[in-house]
Amino acid sequence: MVDRKEIEHLGDLVKVELKEPEKYIKQVEQILNYFDSLDKVDFHSDDILRTEVAAENLRDDVHEPCGDSLIEHLKKDQNNFIRAPKMV
Repeated sequence: MVDRKEIEHLGDLVKVELKEPEKYIKQVEQILNYFDSLDKVDFHSDDILRTEVAAENLRDDVHEPCGDSLIEHLKKDQNNFIRAPKMV
């Protein structure tokens, strides 16, 4: 059972202010129950589950040159470096 104090603690850990922690209790319990269900799954094989694709069925890797017009539209900084948007 998840309680209000645990939800508030999770909010503190992820640096999020939760105005109504009670409304997240049911969601967190559903997530935990789902993980419990996944833990109960019994695999009898160590084989990796994957789909193999033959090399003949893959597309050819072809170089497609890009014009200089893309670079010209980007903001540039000192020494001709490209400035990316700030990460918040």
